[in-house]
Amino acid sequence: MTATFQRVVLAQPEIASMIFEFQFGLYEDVRPAFRACKELIAYGVKRYMYESDVSFFATFAPHAAWPRTSNVFGAPRYCLHPRQRDERLPLHMAVAGGCVELTKRMLRCRPDLASEDMIVLAFHKDRLDLVEVLLSLRATVPELQARGLMNETDGRPEYSCYLTRILARDDSKRLILAERFGLRPDEYTAYSRREAFLHATLENATLALQLFPWLCYSGILDDVAGKGFLPLVISLHERELNCSTKAMDTAAANGHLEVVRFLHEHRREGCTTRAMDEAATNGNLEVVRFLHASRTEGCTIEALDGAARNGLLAIVRFLIEHRAEGASPHILDAAAAKGHYGVVQYLHSLGSFDATVAAVDDAARFGHREVVEFLLTNRREGCTHDTVVQNALENGHLRTAAYLLSLKYRFPTGRMNWNADSFHKPEIVGVLQMYMDHGGPWDDNWMSFACEASNLPLVQLLHKNATARCRPNALKTAINNKAWVVVYFLLANGAADVTLDVLRALLCMERFDDVTHLLQFSPKQREFAQLLLWAARTHRTEATRHLLALGIGEPRGCLVEIAGCKQHVTESTLALPYCMDATDHLGNVIYLLRLYKVPCRRRATVLRLITQELTHQGSKASQTIDMPPCVAARATALLALGAVVDWALALVICHLHATHAATTTSQLRKEAALVQDLDLKIQLTRLIRSKQITS
Repeated sequence: MTATFQRVVLAQPEIASMIFEFQFGLYEDVRPAFRACKELIAYGVKRYMYESDVSFFATFAPHAAWPRTSNVFGAPRYCLHPRQRDERLPLHMAVAGGCVELTKRMLRCRPDLASEDMIVLAFHKDRLDLVEVLLSLRATVPELQARGLMNETDGRPEYSCYLTRILARDDSKRLILAERFGLRPDEYTAYSRREAFLHATLENATLALQLFPWLCYSGILDDVAGKGFLPLVISLHERELNCSTKAMDTAAANGHLEVVRFLHEHRREGCTTRAMDEAATNGNLEVVRFLHASRTEGCTIEALDGAARNGLLAIVRFLIEHRAEGASPHILDAAAAKGHYGVVQYLHSLGSFDATVAAVDDAARFGHREVVEFLLTNRREGCTHDTVVQNALENGHLRTAAYLLSLKYRFPTGRMNWNADSFHKPEIVGVLQMYMDHGGPWDDNWMSFACEASNLPLVQLLHKNATARCRPNALKTAINNKAWVVVYFLLANGAADVTLDVLRALLCMERFDDVTHLLQFSPKQREFAQLLLWAARTHRTEATRHLLALGIGEPRGCLVEIAGCKQHVTESTLALPYCMDATDHLGNVIYLLRLYKVPCRRRATVLRLITQELTHQGSKASQTIDMPPCVAARATALLALGAVVDWALALVICHLHATHAATTTSQLRKEAALVQDLDLKIQLTRLIRSKQITS
């Protein structure tokens, strides 16, 4: 056998791959990924947004660990151009998916798509292995050093936040990689630098300033003091950086005593009254003691007010015993409203703090029965007689309301403003029972609140009431809150209608058995026909599959709306079999050609959808259609070449020509205009002309 280049070289895969590697175009192993981006992602359907078919991620990189994500996404998620479809999409998708080998292969055949944005994206997605690979490749792929969106106004706000993520990590590996990458001062505003340090760990903040001294900004010493980073505070002090009173104020507020002590001993800026005020409010007693003993700024009445408001009895005692600023006239009211029994007792025992009716009113409103009882027993301010019981009832406090009623306080008769949060409490059942027993008027919001809270005992109580009315959104509310026991109760007892919104909510949660059950007994199935198109358009693949199997909706109408849309390939494939009539094969062919003719659709996508079915239906239909020999010969030859649409058009035109006297020549010409093959078009035109002559 004669030795040839093809036999000797190309027949050996190892050698052939080396040769093909240097040929123009995409390598065979990366083509599926590029093809997936081209054929399964649409751009601009929604303004400046990408929308993918549900099969995209598995098709692009079947073995990648893709996070659960929406099929509609903005360009910033993948560091792409924010105002146009970006041809770098395949490469950036490979980076986002952590596909190291795929990324390397793509770079080898399409280095023109590379830029720094790839590395930023790898940081953004925390793909550290890819960050290292891309940094190493910069020596041989200079395009990776090309400045990308970070150099554009539109891109900066989206990507500068990755520095914050790097500094917030527990280790410094990402920061070392960022140093290799080469952060530049012009890419970060003072705001983004500060935001990064406010989230940084001490280790990373210290290292970042060593690697990138330009990250320093006005006020950095104030911020690191507030975070309690004493070593860094000392370092910045030694570098003679400025700070303000905010440094000690925030350090004190956050309880960083050692930082407060250092600033006191080594700096002259001092602090303000805010230091002791916030230290007291936040429960930092040792800081309060130090400021009291060592500083002269003092505090304001907010120190004692804040401590009392937060129930910090030890600090309340210290301030009263050692400071003279005092408190506001409402300190006892505030402590009572928060239910701080010990603080209330202590302030009362001093005999120097007044209260108002708000003390009991608010304690009742928030259900602090012990405080209410103590105040009514030991003080004379009393409460607002007409509303104190109402305060307790509206917020679901049964014991407090019962206690007040035992003292003969007035039961409310006016309009009630029920707190929806109180419907999560078991005692709300007793509250509403008490309210109804006293002749209180029915409130339509009760059932909705009960459904939202998944409070079945309350739903059952309301249902038993003769005047109970369930608002139309009650069932939907229960479904949205996954209150299934309430859902089943409402449906079993006929307490709610099945609406379109209810079914959508169930489909969103993939409660398909419940949907099936509801549809079997619902008289509104025609109204629910739009569910199919909704499910298909919103990428709810399993819901689409379920509705098709149940026969809900119009598959043909649905497919006309989505066929040829890159983002709906999967849903179109699911719907197609349900669009085919079991016996009317020619009608099926005509319908499939209708899909092909829908304007503003990608015909290549439609062809992939319909080709196999069109061939099958056309073959069935051709058994009853007589085609002129010359047309049949050319159409059959075209079918063998894969031109299934031309062949199907020939079938339809020949059928209409032979059997439909009402079909006009202009209608036939429109069909023939879609034929791509010139020879077939000429023969069909002659056939159409013969009909015109005969007519």
